[in-house]
Amino acid sequence: MINCRICNNAHGNRVHTAKEMMYGTRDEFDYLECGECGCVQAAEIPYDMSEYYPENYYSLTLERENFFLRLLKRRRATQAMGGDTVIGRLLVQIWGIPPILEWLRPVGITQDSSIFDVGTGAGQLLLDMNNIGFSDTLGIDPFLDHDLNYGSGTRILKKELSEITGVFDLIMFHHSFEHMPDPLDALRDANRLVPLGGKVLIRIPIAGTYAWKTFQTDWVQLDAPRHLFLHTNKSMEMLAAECGFKIEHIVHDSSAFQFWGSIQYQRGIPLKDERSYGLNPKQPIFSRAEIDEFEKKAIELNELQDGDQACFYLRKTKSA
Repeated sequence: MINCRICNNAHGNRVHTAKEMMYGTRDEFDYLECGECGCVQAAEIPYDMSEYYPENYYSLTLERENFFLRLLKRRRATQAMGGDTVIGRLLVQIWGIPPILEWLRPVGITQDSSIFDVGTGAGQLLLDMNNIGFSDTLGIDPFLDHDLNYGSGTRILKKELSEITGVFDLIMFHHSFEHMPDPLDALRDANRLVPLGGKVLIRIPIAGTYAWKTFQTDWVQLDAPRHLFLHTNKSMEMLAAECGFKIEHIVHDSSAFQFWGSIQYQRGIPLKDERSYGLNPKQPIFSRAEIDEFEKKAIELNELQDGDQACFYLRKTKSA
């Protein structure tokens, strides 16, 4: 039996066979579910993953906004971060607080903080942050063709995490940590790049939750073979402690996607298929009532800390 790469456990482990279903190649991959920490992980790390990250992979595409919209969003963000203007108050009332700021609130950073995003793709998140006033942002992604420089303080480098030097106020892994072939090394590098007390934000799918227990290898966020490690709270706690971090908060932020995406896979419909609800939400594969029920269930699971994805807030307590 294969040992767990997180806790080295060899007892009570199970092997599951999952299919690639985002693009529908249906290539099969084995995943180990640890009987101790619960982490679901690729039994073998594929040597070359590039074929599973085509040019139209969502994180490698980019949408630019016009100047007027960027200006309004910056006013809204400034209001949400403590400013007070009539226009800002009105925009917050209409649009609410930007989701980016909801994620960042617990770490206590400002628009002048240095922020490093790991696995940022073409940089959509950092551009969105720059648009609302964050002026010191850097991202990396090894699957880019070349470095990108958008100006106004936003750069994206074609580099591995181990190649980065410097010190940052905040390091973020927004749905990239599950793609890392060695999460222990990744967290050790993060430790190296933040000061004592520095913060790391990790948003990832969570195994061991309702969606995994219900759908197993049809769980849409298993996403074989791109997702190499599907962590549990327990496996994340082990990793954090090993790498000199303490988990201060865990916020579940799952959505209806865990239901409609997984049910599609049960029905043999890939995520990028023209029949997919994600591509054609108006088609009748799911009724409005079904989607509403999925959304309601996701909120309930988040409140129970059983949603299928979560944001982990880590603080550096010592050098790794």
